[in-house]
Amino acid sequence: MDENDAPHSEPLIPSQFVGFTAILCAAVLVAIAVLGPIGLGAMEYKTSQSNVWQVAGQDIANLVLMAPLLLIGGALCIAGRPGAKYFLVLTPIALMYTGLSIGIGQEWSNPAYAGNAENYWYLFLALIIGGLVLLLGVLPMFSEDDAPTFNPRNLRVYVGVMTAFLLLFAAMWTSQILQVTGTGGLPDGSYEAAPTVFWTIRYLDLGVSIPVGLLALFLMLSKPRRAYSLLLLFFGFGITLGTAVNAMAVIQVMKGDPSVAGGGLIIFPVLAALFYGGLIYLVKDKIREAFRGRLSHSPDEAQA
Repeated sequence: MDENDAPHSEPLIPSQFVGFTAILCAAVLVAIAVLGPIGLGAMEYKTSQSNVWQVAGQDIANLVLMAPLLLIGGALCIAGRPGAKYFLVLTPIALMYTGLSIGIGQEWSNPAYAGNAENYWYLFLALIIGGLVLLLGVLPMFSEDDAPTFNPRNLRVYVGVMTAFLLLFAAMWTSQILQVTGTGGLPDGSYEAAPTVFWTIRYLDLGVSIPVGLLALFLMLSKPRRAYSLLLLFFGFGITLGTAVNAMAVIQVMKGDPSVAGGGLIIFPVLAALFYGGLIYLVKDKIREAFRGRLSHSPDEAQA
């Protein structure tokens, strides 16, 4: 049969393969956490102590949020359950972001850091490739029929507040870049300690995270039904990255890291709360449907 005659509902990538990829990515995240600073300490990162604490926070967030999303979504996908896509769509961009930021953002050429993270390069690469596979495999699972009914008035208020905080985030990072280009460093010394991770994170956030967030807000106002799968993808990235960043901040505060002080302690928690609120708004109807379906199959109702 010619590919033009194939049914439009046929997935681009077999669901079994997507499910196994998700479970593999979960295993990789767990392995990174076990090998890293919160586990065995076998994987030593070539970066400053401040950034090691940040990696520890990210590992905790991956164990608490990312790995469960991938395991649940992967198992449901292998079982052919339609609910799998609502778990898996939250993870692809975060997986690629994590693989890139850790794999690229270390002080590889600085002899002051004697880590061995390069020996685990394949784990970081697996996250990038796995995220790409999930991105291409999950988005076609959605259709406009999956989208809920949107309230334009509520959307405008939410988009306005969210846009303001994303722009504050962008202004904070831009201000730090201007300090570095103007003075050669930052007052807390974090740039001098780890310039590679500084530029990696600023480029990824100013070039990916913030534009992704602003694009998602634009689509929420303009074409929310047509862009429903993209909205879930973007907001999934927001909650996973937001959870990781706030976990990093908690670890840094506990360790007395001076580089964590500043506007980020206000902006990041608010952004994470807004992303969580937006995601709940996007899937609230699906949660209600699942709850009603569970009630309709309860033992008491079955005996009635």
